[in-house]
Amino acid sequence: MDSGVESGTGRTVHALDERGTVRDWLISPAWSEPADDLGKHLAAEGDPWGERGRWRLTNGPDVTPLKEELYRHRPLRRDPVPGPVVEGGEIRYTGPGGTRHSGRWQRVHTAADGLVDWSEFCFTPEYRLALAACVLEVDQAEWRTLRLATTGPFRLFVGGEPRGEAGTVSYMEPAEHDIRVWLPSGTTTVVVASWQVAFREVRQIVRLRVDGLPVRVVVPSEGACEYTSAVAERVLDAVGTTRWGTTDGEIPLTGPDGAALRVQWAGRTRRIRLVGGRAAVRLDEAEEGDEADETEEAGTGDDVGSASMLSTGASVLRVSVDDDRAPVFREFPVAVLPGAYRAAPEGDLSDRRTEFLRHAARADGVGGELVRALTDPHHTVSESGLTRALWMIDNRADCADFEAVGLFHLWRRIPADRWEPALRDRVRTALLGFKYWIDQPGLDAMCYFTENHQLVWHTAELLWGAELAGDTFGNTGWTGAAHAAHARGLVIEWMRRKLAGGFSEFDSNAYLAIDLLALVSLVEFAEEQEVAELAAGVADRVLFSLAANSWRGIHGCAHGRSYVSTLRSSRLEETAPIMWVCFGTGALNDAVLPAAVVATADRYRMPEVIREAAHDLPERWWGRQNYRGDYRVAHDLLSRPYGSDLTVYKTPDAMLSCVNDYRPSLPGLQEHIWGATLGPETQVFVTHAPNASVSPSARPNSWAGNRILPRARQHEGTVLALYRIPADDVMGYTHAWFPLAEFDEWLQHGVWIAGRKGDGYVALATEGGASPVTAGPDAWQELRPTGPGTAWVCTVGRRTVHGELDDFVRTLAAPDFGPDRVAFRTAEGTELSLDWAGPFTVDGRPADLAADGSIATPPQLANPYAQLESGATSLAIGPHVIDLRKGRPL
Repeated sequence: MDSGVESGTGRTVHALDERGTVRDWLISPAWSEPADDLGKHLAAEGDPWGERGRWRLTNGPDVTPLKEELYRHRPLRRDPVPGPVVEGGEIRYTGPGGTRHSGRWQRVHTAADGLVDWSEFCFTPEYRLALAACVLEVDQAEWRTLRLATTGPFRLFVGGEPRGEAGTVSYMEPAEHDIRVWLPSGTTTVVVASWQVAFREVRQIVRLRVDGLPVRVVVPSEGACEYTSAVAERVLDAVGTTRWGTTDGEIPLTGPDGAALRVQWAGRTRRIRLVGGRAAVRLDEAEEGDEADETEEAGTGDDVGSASMLSTGASVLRVSVDDDRAPVFREFPVAVLPGAYRAAPEGDLSDRRTEFLRHAARADGVGGELVRALTDPHHTVSESGLTRALWMIDNRADCADFEAVGLFHLWRRIPADRWEPALRDRVRTALLGFKYWIDQPGLDAMCYFTENHQLVWHTAELLWGAELAGDTFGNTGWTGAAHAAHARGLVIEWMRRKLAGGFSEFDSNAYLAIDLLALVSLVEFAEEQEVAELAAGVADRVLFSLAANSWRGIHGCAHGRSYVSTLRSSRLEETAPIMWVCFGTGALNDAVLPAAVVATADRYRMPEVIREAAHDLPERWWGRQNYRGDYRVAHDLLSRPYGSDLTVYKTPDAMLSCVNDYRPSLPGLQEHIWGATLGPETQVFVTHAPNASVSPSARPNSWAGNRILPRARQHEGTVLALYRIPADDVMGYTHAWFPLAEFDEWLQHGVWIAGRKGDGYVALATEGGASPVTAGPDAWQELRPTGPGTAWVCTVGRRTVHGELDDFVRTLAAPDFGPDRVAFRTAEGTELSLDWAGPFTVDGRPADLAADGSIATPPQLANPYAQLESGATSLAIGPHVIDLRKGRPL
């Protein structure tokens, strides 16, 4: 039995949640150790496939056996964690490899999923260790079952003694383990040691539930008062942020009237008072009375050079009650958004290009260095500007392929006399030692298996191989000419497949930008006309897709892959700066490299008709885009067809898009299935949440992707969507992103909630209606269904057509909800019906049938600028023609 504390001091005390989950912990940092023993388990050379093949270093379900094998050879130690467990107290822990780690216990209050979360994106392979501790308190001794959920191996210590362990690994959802323990009366310390190995994104989580009669959770903390802290927690549980992102630097907080709070972020502390239940915190200005916190790290933004190549400007507000006796707090992720956004083109397009170049010249990394060198004839390429890129290449860090292509632009476009001494030799050496595809030697976790990475790898190898044709590349022993020959067939085959069939990562607002980076680089530098013309044709298709499937500079259509930040603000889309350069709409953010390559291209010129399509907002735009292709094991780790049927409805005032019947009832990952768009921060959609995370290393997470993909169909300005929530679902709900503060007005009527932005309307309905969440990080932005939440209807409207918002909503009929079905009569009088088992019908007729009753063959493209039937060999976008086998002339 552990010794207790008296009189309610020196600790905070917390209840389990309604499912018996421990929500309050003390945790260690996530310590890392290099994965320096991979060569004992995998072959670094030769065939990359097979049981010992290095293909297993990919991060996904296929890597599970390897991770478990690695753990068997480097298991967690059986020794209990020494010393007392107390907030702020020192931790000493020895890892499996003998490395001694230290840190301090830090308090955490988990999100609603109950997960202690150390998930992270790791650019190079590493072992990761972390500890989580709490104290369970009971008045009467009794048996309990501890249900411990983890994604990796663990050791459980109860009262200082080992009580459970497992060496199993799961991918994104944790595996549960039941451990029966005897809890004596009083307090018992529970410590979980967690192990993971990181190959890029690593999902490292722990959750503990206690079955049986409830227990209390104690968190030891010097100077804390459990009674004061209990009051503080009730206050904090009513605090919320009503805007996730801000363009003016101000974040609004709501909560109990009169509450005195402390807000910490980026090493600063500010005291505020909720007057009338409201206050605001400015993130971009220091105020008199702010306190510097030397214990907090000042850096809060994401590293540029992350997997998405974009810094989101995200910070975390830590909010506590202004009382030293209450160390409890709540955390709210927020972001300062880029201010430069244009909904419509203004002035000459050359002015937009100049604005972008001025913006990009201030950026870090290769993109900024390239723009500085191209726009300032006196600028010297500096090693400091290339530090990150060279580190990634030298260490074979994931996404180093992007940097290799960026460095090639600098190499070819900036004369040698404008480089710092020896820097070109440094770059040359790095690229000569690099690995360019999975069939080449080396054990690393660089990603070769997604569509965008494949193209970038082949582009980097082709360009650098041809440039250094007579040199020997140390990793393979091949000449540069041999590398170029290796890449040539791969890049041509990739481009032909995508030119004819389209993309598996359809309309990704992250990865279309990366595709364009590689394609324009091939147009600019490929020595063979065949390669350059294919690249120009695919680049045209990418930009036309961006033009047709965006609205007012917002890439707001359904996406094959997306991230939370871009779904909350289009200003953060990697495609936004490209639209600024090409269309005169969009936003300026930190994703400068792809846009810089497009903006400064000499050979590639976007056809003018694509710009016209981007600007065209008729009274009604209806577009359809069907992609069909096949995955290949050696490139995708999958062997099956892929396909997407994307629809887009646009008016001058709103946009609605859906990928129809996309793998319904199967697990999701990063797909954005449907959504309405009325502004850069006014986007509306529904997801089936698997957890409460917003981390890009959780795929899917609370807002990007779905645990189980819905069945969704669109007709004109209306989407019907059906969701399946199993009885044992971890979260047990769907929810809607409906950021009320971003609307000019909003209202509820019956089962509908509707909002207006400008002259555009969106209305959302589910059985029993939905209500705004009023506290927490998504306050007045998230809607939770009152009923089952398994069927939703979304429809858009316009003031010029439907009158005022109140008029619009009152004309909407109540949908007919039933088990696994929904029917709805639109404002225009069209009868729509969708269920899991039957066809989607429009006015009683299956929408997928042709006029003669046969199953219709969908067009590859159909919109006001292009009609492309299945099997066609050329695509006409107005007067511009692309040969779907050869690309287009330069």
